[in-house]
Amino acid sequence: MQLLKKIFRKISRFISEIFLRFDFLKRSVVKPKVPVNAGDKTYVHIGCGEINAPEFINIDARPHSHVHIVTDDLIGGLQQFPDDSIDLVYMSHLLEHISHREVLSVVKNIYKKIAKEGVLRIGVPDFDYICDIYTKNGKNMESIILPLMGAQDYPYNFHYGMFNEQSLTTLLLKAGFTSVRRWDPETVDHHDFEDWSSRKIVVNDVEYPISLNLEGVK
Repeated sequence: MQLLKKIFRKISRFISEIFLRFDFLKRSVVKPKVPVNAGDKTYVHIGCGEINAPEFINIDARPHSHVHIVTDDLIGGLQQFPDDSIDLVYMSHLLEHISHREVLSVVKNIYKKIAKEGVLRIGVPDFDYICDIYTKNGKNMESIILPLMGAQDYPYNFHYGMFNEQSLTTLLLKAGFTSVRRWDPETVDHHDFEDWSSRKIVVNDVEYPISLNLEGVK
């Protein structure tokens, strides 16, 4: 049984890799169209990965066919946008991939690009949730290794920072945002897709929430 599971996982990874390579090739031939939104609103999804929400200009380090700007330089990817021009920047489980030494500078630079009353919407692993999972599972490090350290299955998937509600709120206020509030993936606008902001993780057959979802308003 274990052998069959290993074979199935290898076949699944092989098929996924083929589709991924085809997706990358497609982008080199056909560039994605920039979305046109009502009221000329500009929405940017940084670290979109495989998600393609049609309202958003997509930025990612991997050249999926729907990615408009391919770069591993988060701030460089925003340089083509004028200051005070973006109505919504969305980042789900990306901020933890930035060094804790650089994260304030990064958020300040994003703040410059956001329009007045615009929003920086963030989801990150919640360190308080992680501690709760750790405690409830006998302080077993294996129970929290993925949300704490990242899957580390490709070069960009490593974690360099960690947040709870207090620290992320402080960060957003220091960057210049006038207010910070929670947001709900089930009810918030411009969020008709599933990602790590709404998923739970399973540890010993128990589901646990993992995401802290906050947004800063300029």
